[in-house]
Amino acid sequence: MNMPRLYLMLTIVTMLILTICPVHAQIGELIWQEDFNDLDSWIIETGNGSWGWGNGELQYYKAEKRVRRPLLGDEPGKQCPEDHCPSGKRSRHCGSMGKPFAIHLRKIEHQVHDLHQVWRDRSPGEGAQYQPRWMAGSVDAGHGKLCLASQGEIDIMEMGFNQAFQNLHDDHNGGNGNNNSTVNQMVGANAIFYSDAAVTPQNPSGAASLAWDPDDEFCRPYYNYDPGLTDRFLIYRVYWDEDRLRFTVTDNGNEYDLFAEPFSIDEESAEFREPFHLVANLAIGGALTDAYNLGDPGSGQPVTLPFPAHMYIDYIKVMKWNNQGTVQIGPPPFEEISFGIYTDETPVNNGLEPDLDAHIYVWENTLSPGSIPPYEGENGISWVTNGLGWFGAGIMSIQPVNLFNFADGHLKFMIKIPAHITFKIGIIDAWGNQNYVSFPAGQTTHGLIRNGDWGQAAIPVSILRGPYIDLRMLSYPFVILEESGAQCEFGLDDIYWDGGSTDIIHDTIPPVGFELKANYPNPFNPNTTISFNLKEASEISLEIYNVYGQRIKVLSSGSYRAGENSVSWDGTDSGNRPVASGIYFYQLRTPKGLDTRKCVLLK
Repeated sequence: MNMPRLYLMLTIVTMLILTICPVHAQIGELIWQEDFNDLDSWIIETGNGSWGWGNGELQYYKAEKRVRRPLLGDEPGKQCPEDHCPSGKRSRHCGSMGKPFAIHLRKIEHQVHDLHQVWRDRSPGEGAQYQPRWMAGSVDAGHGKLCLASQGEIDIMEMGFNQAFQNLHDDHNGGNGNNNSTVNQMVGANAIFYSDAAVTPQNPSGAASLAWDPDDEFCRPYYNYDPGLTDRFLIYRVYWDEDRLRFTVTDNGNEYDLFAEPFSIDEESAEFREPFHLVANLAIGGALTDAYNLGDPGSGQPVTLPFPAHMYIDYIKVMKWNNQGTVQIGPPPFEEISFGIYTDETPVNNGLEPDLDAHIYVWENTLSPGSIPPYEGENGISWVTNGLGWFGAGIMSIQPVNLFNFADGHLKFMIKIPAHITFKIGIIDAWGNQNYVSFPAGQTTHGLIRNGDWGQAAIPVSILRGPYIDLRMLSYPFVILEESGAQCEFGLDDIYWDGGSTDIIHDTIPPVGFELKANYPNPFNPNTTISFNLKEASEISLEIYNVYGQRIKVLSSGSYRAGENSVSWDGTDSGNRPVASGIYFYQLRTPKGLDTRKCVLLK
């Protein structure tokens, strides 16, 4: 089927696929499962008080204590995290938590419980909502387009849609054809990618959507009028290999396809052959529903859905599909020796390329383009301040970079800036931690001579990282900030990290022979317990490392029995001296592999 491509979001159901291929025979071994016993390894986005993406959705996420899961008499006592949408909060990119790992070519199963009591009896005229669980592409697919579509997006589950979309498809998958479904009675899925044919003045990002189906040819959303789709668990799945995507929902033991046939992946949609990051998200309103579009209040209804609202996710499973499937848990691969942030001619081992895998951001319109020529090569950065009392800008990697083994190295950069300007250089990690080093006016700091010409600074990473920066997950590996309101024009060039070691701690996929668990409590003071489960008796070594990658203590070594084991750490080094507050890593080594986790000591 040649599906039309354009912009929108969603869909669900049909048993057609089940008769075409023996689906269950192709589901392989379980290779990863998340039961949400804690959120320690998830990146939690909490919002900044603004609208969401271009569809104007309202999003907010707040991690709360684990709660006993209601409404499941057949599984008493099982627990899951609770996610809240606090009243009045609006954000640009929140309502989400992202797992720092990649999933590639596999079947993922989501069992999701949406407890939205305030939504159950609402008509679309009273409120508008949708709840996606989605995956975002981890790399640019080579289109050179600075947009999310070029990385791909997989929306495993979305409720809502506007009334016209609900009515268009209600002759299928449980629909009654009466154009009377509500936002709580229909659910779908979607996949978005970049297509040249989809680029229009109304859709400049070129986002092509599987859910764009004005002729009702292939979208098959699932409808359930009684009891509806909230207040109970449903299973949402995507079957995914390098050739196709198939979306389903399982309700009361019956599995329904969300499209008339699987989506065939080709060169145009090659984004879906790349790794993806997992995101869980709760969003309300926006252009997907009958709420008004961003910047155009006259285009739809206001979002009147009251907060708080609750979302429950019981588990996520990843299984091999058609003998394919890998999961990489934890940070991206370690970078070594040198890493270029913005440089043309300096030899580096790896680096970022603006408009491909990095963005250059000016914050809150505080800077305008300048005219200073590059220091080296054909490309440089030049800005003029806009007189807003401060300025800020940074280079953000589309996906976090792992510069953990640069702890003994330097961040080097060339800058041409008037001597009377005091500025700061900093970094920001994926968890929101940031730290800055000041360059006072008229002073030589970290080698930077302030004579009005180009000069080089070399900031020791040991100073730059501060006490809490996670160098394994850097979002902004370079930021410049000025807070005194001085007017100037300045240039930046030849920005890179240097002096990275090759003697690094490697994170690995936890082997099947053991499980290293989150320490408790975390953060801790003065003691914490580290637990691990061995499938069989084994020799182990449990070691503590600091943020510089230096081993500070062998906590335990020797032979341990099969089953649950635990070791306590009292926050001391190998000489039994108390260590400073900050981030530490504990690593379990066995003959079958190793695994590493993070802990935080607070005093």
